[in-house]
Amino acid sequence: GEAELHLTLQPGHRAAPFNVAHLMVGDVDALHEICRQQGLRIVKGLRDKDFGLRAFVFEDPDGNRIDVGQPLG
Repeated sequence: GEAELHLTLQPGHRAAPFNVAHLMVGDVDALHEICRQQGLRIVKGLRDKDFGLRAFVFEDPDGNRIDVGQPLG
């Protein structure tokens, strides 16, 4: 389907010591439940954000962090 890749050059930026991917999904609550049932580590819990997303962050078995969001409304 649809996918976007955003790359940003930020001089002086200190990268995190882990990889991060950002996903926009149609049902963030369902994906959160699947991650929980599979025993994946939830790094940041599911909540509505003030910037218009319902989101959470989980860690895959290799330690990569996946930031998942769904637009509110």
